Order: sequence, then C-alpha cells, then structure tokens
Amino acid sequence: MDKFLQNNNVVKALAVLIAILLWLVVRFDSNSTSARAVNSERRETISNVVVNPVYDESVYAIKSITPSEVAVELRWSDTSFRKPSFSDLRVEANLTNLTEGTHQVFLSTTGLKSYVDASISPPTVQVTLEKIQHKQLPVSIIPTGKPYDGYKAGTPIVKPARVSVSVPESLLNQVTEVRAEVSVEGAKDTVVKQVKLTMYDKDGKVVDGEISPAVVDVEIPISSPFKQMPLQLKLKGEPAAGFAIESVTQEPETVTVYAPQEVLNKLEFYEGLELDMSGVSSSQSLSLKVPLAEGVTKVIPEEIVATVKVVPAATRTLEGIPVAITGQSRDYTYNLPDGTAAISLTLVGAQAVLDRLQPQDISATVDLSSLGPGIHELPVMVNLPLYVKRQGADPMVRVEIEAKAVSTSAPGAAATPTPSPSSASPSPSPTPTPSPSATPAMATPAASSNEEGQENEAP
Repeated sequence: MDKFLQNNNVVKALAVLIAILLWLVVRFDSNSTSARAVNSERRETISNVVVNPVYDESVYAIKSITPSEVAVELRWSDTSFRKPSFSDLRVEANLTNLTEGTHQVFLSTTGLKSYVDASISPPTVQVTLEKIQHKQLPVSIIPTGKPYDGYKAGTPIVKPARVSVSVPESLLNQVTEVRAEVSVEGAKDTVVKQVKLTMYDKDGKVVDGEISPAVVDVEIPISSPFKQMPLQLKLKGEPAAGFAIESVTQEPETVTVYAPQEVLNKLEFYEGLELDMSGVSSSQSLSLKVPLAEGVTKVIPEEIVATVKVVPAATRTLEGIPVAITGQSRDYTYNLPDGTAAISLTLVGAQAVLDRLQPQDISATVDLSSLGPGIHELPVMVNLPLYVKRQGADPMVRVEIEAKAVSTSAPGAAATPTPSPSSASPSPSPTPTPSPSATPAMATPAASSNEEGQENEAP
C-alpha cells in the first residue's frame, strides 16, 4: 500500500478525482439555492383602501357606492433587494360607459410595480349613478360685524347677482340659497371683496355641489348717518332799481345730509347756500354748488338749480294793518288817543306778489317795555313778506300810559270792626282793590317780530 501511494501517477490521479468530486458538490449546492430562491414569494395585505370611481362628473353623480373601501393583497418575489413602495396604490371602479341606475362593477389597481401582483377583496362594488341637474339662484351676501361708530352698511352689490348650481337630481329641490358672509367690522369706506359661495338647504345646512362661478365680486357701501331735510336758499343784495323779485324756485327743494348723528340731531334744515341778486334786472336760472357745513361729510345732490323770476317793480298802499302791543305792565293802563291800533303802508314789489297781500300777512308790533306813565310816540316794527319792501317814513303810534290807583289796605284783607258811638254794629269792610292781573282795555295779543331790513330767504 505504501508503495502504491508513493507512486506519483497514482497520487496525481487521486488529486484529480478529489477535485472533480468537490466541483460536483459545490455545483449541486448552488443549484439547490437558486431553486429555493426562485420558488420564494412575499405577501402583504393593505386594508381600508378607498374605492375611486372614474366617471363624467359633469353628467352624473355617485348616489351610493358599496363598499367604499376594500382590502388589497400584494405579492412579489423576495429576489428583490428591497421591499416595493405601495404609496401610489389606487383602487378604481371604471364607470365611464355606464348610465344612471345601479351597477355591479369590477375593481382594478393602479400605481404598482410590474413585478407586484394584487388581489382585491371584494373584487366588485355596487354603484348607483344619478344625473346632475342645474338651476339658477340669486346670491345672498350677509354683512357681519359693525362698521365704525356712527356709520352704516348699505345694501350689498354682487356681480354676478345670480349663479348656476349643479347638484344630483335628488338634491335639486333641497338647495334654496347660495350665500357668503362679508365682514364690515370697523369699516369707514366701501368694502370691496371677492368671496367664495356656499349652497344651503332650507334648514341652513351645507349642500355639496358645483357653483358656477364659485367666486363673486361684492361691494358693500359704508356711509355715515344721513337725514333728508329742506334746503334753504338765502338771497343777498337788491335787484336793479325799478325791478323786484316775483318768485324763487329751486330743484330739488330737499337734500340728503351725511354727518355724525350728533350733528344731524341739531339740523332741521340745511343752510349756507346764497344767491347774490345785486343789480339783477332779468330772470335767471343758475346751477349752484351746495357747500359742506361744519361736521357734514357729504350732501346729495351736490348741486341744485335755482330759478329767479325778476319783473318790473310796482307799488301798493295797504291799509288796516293791525298793530300788536307787547311789553305791557300790570301796574299801568294803556290807551290809544288816536282811537286805532292799525296802520297803512306803501309797499314795493312784484305786482303779482302785492296783489296777493292781505293786512294780516304783515306783522306790525309796538314794544312798551320799560316805558312809564305819559304819552309816547313809538315806532312800529314791521316784518314784511318775502320780496316786498316798504316805502316812505317809518309808521308811528301814539300810546298814553297811566298808573293804576293803589289801595292803602292789603288787597283782599277785611277791616277790623271798631265800635261806633252811635251804633254797636261793626263798620263795613272797605271795597277791595281791583286785581292787578286784569287785562288793559286796549291791550292787543303779543306777536313776535323781526326788524325790517332782515335779508329775505327763499322758502
């Protein structure tokens, strides 16, 4: 045996044989591993995957889809170096060729790698389609909040004022309003915004659907408090000699004044507008700008048209104008020695104005305040109607003032009885003095007056 092993040829042959055996062992093991790798598979199940219907949303709406979520089992070989990503997994129900009604639809997956297989459970869903209906509705804008102190929010202006709503047929009659809210909190000027609209049912609940356009332009006027009042036009200056004003008209006669409430509370009419008639000898029609008084922010309209009719002047003597006496004292009696409390005046003005005058249209008064006993020649204060002047000397009235008799006894007190030598009966009480509150025989009811020459004002 030793001789056999010492033979070099034998040793070489044995070495070659052993090498062949080792190669065969390695080759067999490699083929077994590859076979195991080819036959190995990995699995993963993803639950609650949402079903996404694919359909024409402008024509149909999904009334129901059952179930709305499914489970997806994923399978792939473990020869991959890393686990595939399933973030793009999507389950779809293709409804593109279906009409309204209920259908059973097979599901499919998208977003997976080509070497990943998927099984969906359940493989189908039941879908009910209904048609989309359309109708027009007005847009409602609800102002919220409070404008700046003293300011008010006006009626919102919306463009467009009406929009089209698209909803499933079953919801069409439930949609009653399309609206949006706009804040006017602290606003002093007009609020201009773009707002997104929402649909509501009669109970104020939101209804899902499409609004076209979904966004509208809104303008909410913000104004200070306002008040409508007469506009007073004051005339200054005198027409040319020989002419008189017959009438003054203005269009409009009232204006709307915007101002803080405390300013408006003090105004009964709006003044500040003047028309200069100096040297005018013909009728005129003028456009006048209305001035802004202190504290007033705006006046509407900003301009008015004033028309003045100027005609040749005429004269008329008006008699029997009653004179009212004011300022009487309870301590005096008053008499008119001339026996009358009336005057006559020569008046100048337009013939039509003079013809309409009556004696009671003119206020004439005499003030007796601070006058003592005696005969007084007093001027009569005359207040003339619009567009009328007085001609000639100032009218005068003579008034006689006398002091009333004063009793030595206290008014109303009874005399103390005194025994008489010839009679035991008491003395009679003295005659009571007349009450100082008695009205003087010639007193005339008082009337307020303004001095002649006050500037005329248009009604």
